[in-house]
Amino acid sequence: MYIDYLCDHPEFIEELATLNFKEWGEFRPGQTVEDRIEHMRESCGKGAIPSVVVALDGSRLLGGALLIESDLKLRPNLTPWLAGVYVKAEERGRGIASQLVMRVVEEAQKLGVPELYLYTDTSQSLYARLGWQVVEELMYEELPVVVMKYVIRN
Repeated sequence: MYIDYLCDHPEFIEELATLNFKEWGEFRPGQTVEDRIEHMRESCGKGAIPSVVVALDGSRLLGGALLIESDLKLRPNLTPWLAGVYVKAEERGRGIASQLVMRVVEEAQKLGVPELYLYTDTSQSLYARLGWQVVEELMYEELPVVVMKYVIRN
């Protein structure tokens, strides 16, 4: 298993975008899977914001994560964001999500980012174990979420 930029593996754009849409579509009412694919394609930077990293095993996609400018329209002042951390169900429990998160943190650190944000509805304990701190709890698209922050030591 290794982590690389999605832009170097464009054959996985549609698959990762579709997985993200199925997992979090309720947070983007009105968005279609085609919209998500286009957003994923536009986010495929490298060493920049936005960028997408993927976990791969040979020719198989295991998961991915994004580094983007903004992910929560209720908090436009908070930037940048870790978003879309996803690992296929059959690959979970192997530390892949943690590796994806830390790779995005490393990417942000290289860019001189002082802090990184995320929101989650289910994975607060994972992020807390990795050093993320709760900023606030709120309702987003009628769902309870937790906003978290990671302070990057440069």
